[in-house]
Amino acid sequence: MKRQIISLLLVLAAISALGQNASAGNPGWLWTINGNGLPGRSFLFGTCHGDGISFTDEEIYSITGLSEALDEAQTVFFESDPNVDSMSDEEKEELKQLYGMIYNPGPEYMMPKGVFYKPLFDSVAHFYEVNNFMISKMKDVEYWKKTPGYWCIRLSMYAFTKVRMCRSVDLALHEEVVKRGKETGGLETTSSVMGKLMPMFSDTESIDTLSMKEQAKIIYKLVHRMNNDSILQFPKLHEAYLENDTCKFNQFLGEFEEELTKWNEEDLGNGMQDKKDYKNEHLLRERNEAWVPVIKENIAKRPCLIAVGCRHLLSADGLIAMLRREGYTVEPVVKK
Repeated sequence: MKRQIISLLLVLAAISALGQNASAGNPGWLWTINGNGLPGRSFLFGTCHGDGISFTDEEIYSITGLSEALDEAQTVFFESDPNVDSMSDEEKEELKQLYGMIYNPGPEYMMPKGVFYKPLFDSVAHFYEVNNFMISKMKDVEYWKKTPGYWCIRLSMYAFTKVRMCRSVDLALHEEVVKRGKETGGLETTSSVMGKLMPMFSDTESIDTLSMKEQAKIIYKLVHRMNNDSILQFPKLHEAYLENDTCKFNQFLGEFEEELTKWNEEDLGNGMQDKKDYKNEHLLRERNEAWVPVIKENIAKRPCLIAVGCRHLLSADGLIAMLRREGYTVEPVVKK
């Protein structure tokens, strides 16, 4: 059970892909917001943050009504404003401190004197695969000075970031918004979301209980899968998202979780459930609740397009349900 860091990685990679349908039928990712005296209709759009595969313009704008929604919207809001220039010095300092939790480990993560990496692995081949990855990909020729437990965390963070280095729906949408000269905004600051995300990586309690040989096995497992791209690309997620059908997407999720369980069955347990609970509570519900007042304030002024990870739209704690409880009419845009 204690080796849930690998399962965590896969769950985080699909963090925008989870949820239940918000209404009957087969709604897609674009929804209209009306009612409560709004000056014009606004839109909710569920994006895919990253599945390791870049989205093309043709794929994204095949989603029914998205181009028209961009035409109508005066301002496009993302989870956080993609415009780096909008970040204050205070926020930059907060981010620096948050990343320091990961990139500047304390003395407890330094290798004990006389303990070396090579004997920790099951074979010399395993060691050299990890060694080459650390030097070529992690750019750290002195990686061996830090414990395998520390690298379990860093490798998870690396893969999480790598998946999102593709041309996500969010990035492609922002490029189009800039082309059209539209105003952009953020529902929260970058440091705010990173503050909630970092505990998913910096919580090392379960890793610290393992022997170094067990930690080394996790490192090898992560490195080997990343070398084969099987942990960095999710073609089924990509295809399922482009179906623009939440029912089919949820079906994919069930298959995904079944595959995950088979692959890492011995690692699942209470620790993994704790991570899922944290994600649902702090990364989803709490953020949705904080976003609703921001959304209400802005859609009352002019038509807006609210683009957030599709997980934030659905379920009883999703934005669709929350806005409906506030008296808005929220309906899916469907093909005619």
